[in-house]
Amino acid sequence: GRNLKEHRSDFILCEYQTRPDVDLTVWDIQQVRAVYKRDEWRLQFVCRTTIDPEPPGDDVAGVDLGICNVAAVSFGGESVLYPGGALKEDDYYFTRKKAKCDDSSSREATRLDRKRTGRRTHFLHALSKAIVEECVERGVGTLVVGDLGGIREDDKDGDSRNWGDHGNLDLHGWAFDRFTTLLDYKAEAEGIDVELVSERDTSKSCSACGHTDDNQRVERGLYVCEECDTVANADVNGAENIRQKVLPSLACDGGDRDNGWLAQPAVHLFDRSEGCFAPREQVANREP
Repeated sequence: GRNLKEHRSDFILCEYQTRPDVDLTVWDIQQVRAVYKRDEWRLQFVCRTTIDPEPPGDDVAGVDLGICNVAAVSFGGESVLYPGGALKEDDYYFTRKKAKCDDSSSREATRLDRKRTGRRTHFLHALSKAIVEECVERGVGTLVVGDLGGIREDDKDGDSRNWGDHGNLDLHGWAFDRFTTLLDYKAEAEGIDVELVSERDTSKSCSACGHTDDNQRVERGLYVCEECDTVANADVNGAENIRQKVLPSLACDGGDRDNGWLAQPAVHLFDRSEGCFAPREQVANREP
């Protein structure tokens, strides 16, 4: 019970039955909650356990975090993009709805804030889960993530950077630290080690030959190397450079390698009807 005042008590005495395959005596129970859900009372047992899983494999994947594509993952031979359209739509929608409230601390404004936070939290959980599942499927034992610490501050004086009206709204609504925390513990549960590395020059360098040029990112989503003529999705190129910070590129040893996957990544969209990420083709087929 939470309330232990002398004149009041909220302890509950009840009987319960578990499934035949569940033995609560072997669990380190931390908390028991009584929850009313779907016209019945349920007991939730919060337990502590220790896990030591074996890694799925020895391969390395790199993750580049962004705003338009919230994550680009390179597995070194194939890549996956996770667009953030659903997250941005929610942010713009709830911002507009809250602007119509007479008082920012009103009950309606508070309800909107709580709903937006819940949807963003679910999105981040779904994204981190999807990435970890892809890593398990491909035998990835190390996940290298670009460290975005300090992206909101100016390099020179520590003040906040100005990315424009829409850019500032997107950037300050992107919970980078929270996402990496979710990704870290989900990966740990599968035996995958998560490493944070600097993103310095990862958007400027060619992941195929290593040539660096400030002008090679010719458009927002396109990277063209003038040295080796590689054409790549800019976010995937960054993710591959992040991956190579732990695992040196096989393309730099003089051998030939097909780089088509750099320019044509698979795209996984957030499916609102299912609450998870799925290949773009599957999501499109569910739309009315």
